[in-house]
Amino acid sequence: MRYSTDIVVIDLEASCPAADQGANTIERSSIIEVGAVRLDRRSLEVTDSFSELVRPEDYPIPPFITDITGISPAMVAEKETFDRVGQRFLEWYGPRNKAIIAAFGAYYDIPLLRKECDRYGLDFRHSIAGGAFDLRAVATVWLAVHDHRTSGLTLGSILEKMGLADRFTAHRAVEDARAAAAVLQMHHLGHALD
Repeated sequence: MRYSTDIVVIDLEASCPAADQGANTIERSSIIEVGAVRLDRRSLEVTDSFSELVRPEDYPIPPFITDITGISPAMVAEKETFDRVGQRFLEWYGPRNKAIIAAFGAYYDIPLLRKECDRYGLDFRHSIAGGAFDLRAVATVWLAVHDHRTSGLTLGSILEKMGLADRFTAHRAVEDARAAAAVLQMHHLGHALD
């Protein structure tokens, strides 16, 4: 399989009010970590990565987010806010039409990235065109072809069915981006690349 552009697989970790535990929304979330990997359009090999913590301005990190991600308020206290980190990410991503953005469950990460870019006046559309490639759909196809159930999917459960669960640490952005990239590699290549 060959794509017309490289693929940038992104994952975000986010904070929200403690009261929103289990029901956080894009509107009430702040990015606390951006992780991404760039895949070569022909080989699907990881050619570059981006990983930065972000100090949230709206929603400090509650204990349940630390429990899930391992990211504590102390870890982000001296980090820059999204205006700086987001600008570096967009520069790393590159100009429009040089890559397609992908995520596992793009319904959350991409709108949150767009919201935060808009908030800080960052030109999301200069780099990222149109929608996103949702790797959850790719995983669903792989599971169906391999006679696995396709309901109740999480990235972790899919990696387990693919025999890749022990290769990744969940809920850190760049590791989740690498894991989502492995889903695409498994689908097209039959194996994940190191």
